[in-house]
Amino acid sequence: MKSAALSVVACLAFGTPSLGLAQDLKATQRLAGTHIGFDAGATYSNYTLTVTGPNGFHAVAASKTGAPSIDLRRIGAFDDGTYHYELTAATDLKVPVRSTLDNGRKGGPDASAGSVAVRSVSTGGVFTVKGGAITKPDPAAREDVKRQK
Repeated sequence: MKSAALSVVACLAFGTPSLGLAQDLKATQRLAGTHIGFDAGATYSNYTLTVTGPNGFHAVAASKTGAPSIDLRRIGAFDDGTYHYELTAATDLKVPVRSTLDNGRKGGPDASAGSVAVRSVSTGGVFTVKGGAITKPDPAAREDVKRQK
């Protein structure tokens, strides 16, 4: 039980500092047939593309150097409906970690100036599958989504 709690604390300690740092990832979406991919607008590393959809569909692709892509057909069975995607990546910028999480070591939490994390960026959105293929997004609908934020 103690090791499980320590694992959760470790995940929070390393994951939480980068959550609030995410900014817009400048990447152009490419949709064709059953394939979703991106053209990255800048130099990033450690990409992760996650796609979720109807009836428990879940796919993840990762790449250290270029934006990954996913072909829904290669993952397995998929249904018509709305799918959500998120693309995350790391920049070469370093930011200070300001976590005051007590790691249990003598002396309390380490908030020294030497603690840094890589700045992360992300983008996300939705696409629709109809008739077994990804449909072209409606630009007017995309503008409505942007205005609601």
